[in-house]
Amino acid sequence: MPKLTVLTEGIEPTSFELTKEVTSVGRVEGNDIVLPHQSVSGSHGELVLRGEEDVYVRDVGSTNGSYINGNKVAESPLQPGEVVRFGEVELKLDGAQKVQSHDKHIQQGVKLGDLDSAPKGPAKGFTKKSDKTGRYFLIAGIVVAAVLAGVIYVVWSKFQGGGN
Repeated sequence: MPKLTVLTEGIEPTSFELTKEVTSVGRVEGNDIVLPHQSVSGSHGELVLRGEEDVYVRDVGSTNGSYINGNKVAESPLQPGEVVRFGEVELKLDGAQKVQSHDKHIQQGVKLGDLDSAPKGPAKGFTKKSDKTGRYFLIAGIVVAAVLAGVIYVVWSKFQGGGN
């Protein structure tokens, strides 16, 4: 049965056994693993047990992210000996290192350097929707201006006629 050992000081208990297929991790009560630290989101992530020993880390939209060995991940396998970090709290998966360690992590987000190499313009096969909102606002603005001009003219003519 996989076991996580807490590496960050001040977190109790100091280890957690993964007994459920999906173990929720977060700062608030109601999570299977409660990490009472301000950098951990209320509902931060999940540890998914596949089979007897395979553990996957899944971030569930946390504020400070989930990391495996310093790499930010959305979902990724966690190998024995690797360190998972939820916010600033680090835990290590105990057990013997697997011979076939696949270091494939699905990263979350985009690095600024990657933006320059991205293709420019819309993807092929997509067309921009026409935006008629601006046209409607223009027509409404003209109508309001015309009504306002008419009201001003009527008021002005009343004052001109009443003063003679």
